[in-house]
Amino acid sequence: MPLITLTTDFGLQDAYVSSLKAQLYKQLETPEIVDVSHLIDPFHIIQAAYVLGSVYRSFPQGSIHFVGINFNQTPEQALIVAELNDHFFVCADNGFLSLLEPELKPTKAVALKTAATTNYARSVDAIAHIHRGGALSVLGTPISTLKQLTQHIPSVHPQGNEIQGHVLHIDRFGNIVTNITKQLFKKVGRNRPFVIHARNHNFKEIFNDYHEAIRYDRPKAQREEVGKKLALFNSQGHLELAVFKGSPNYGGGASTLFGLSYLDPIRVAFINDA
Repeated sequence: MPLITLTTDFGLQDAYVSSLKAQLYKQLETPEIVDVSHLIDPFHIIQAAYVLGSVYRSFPQGSIHFVGINFNQTPEQALIVAELNDHFFVCADNGFLSLLEPELKPTKAVALKTAATTNYARSVDAIAHIHRGGALSVLGTPISTLKQLTQHIPSVHPQGNEIQGHVLHIDRFGNIVTNITKQLFKKVGRNRPFVIHARNHNFKEIFNDYHEAIRYDRPKAQREEVGKKLALFNSQGHLELAVFKGSPNYGGGASTLFGLSYLDPIRVAFINDA
């Protein structure tokens, strides 16, 4: 049977998550439910797209992913079920899917039928229907055009010597994740020297892992370890600016030390040979 994943901004203090799961357990016999995250910042679909996008491909094809971020039906926003990249997504038509997979389009998508029940009850009904192998067409009206959000795609200078991006996400260690991908970096960079500009901090080297920034060939007392700034491509393929063993709880996370927050600009300048 398909796996069900939950990504929401419900938090853990209240009973919202438990209530959602209780409804799923009432409708389905022993469903396998995986919590991706319930600590997404309220209404932050960009953060949700990054978090779910970093893991959903690891689940089996046919998995059902519920995205409870701004999950409300309004005259300007439908609730949808979409089949994308051989996975099913139950979410709002608020641009989330365009952020999740900018280069892919759903093979099928329907707008859920209007009903007297709550939005979340409708999501449970939709999840249960798909889980039982039901057709999407039963759930609602087919739609071919979904809301697109393109302002979070990095831009390339017309001369091809610069990428302009921004801070996409800050993880629990205070590391700064940007919207600049390794694929774009390599395509534009073409193995040229570069400088990453992040406010008052510059980076001229990209490491493969955090520990590579440490000079282990030196005696421990002479190394710069905790607090060493570095750039790398993380496991999701995004350019990340970090501090070795930094902790935001003690003022040592990269976002705090570099003075960067969500949407702040990040610029990569490539240097042509003289």
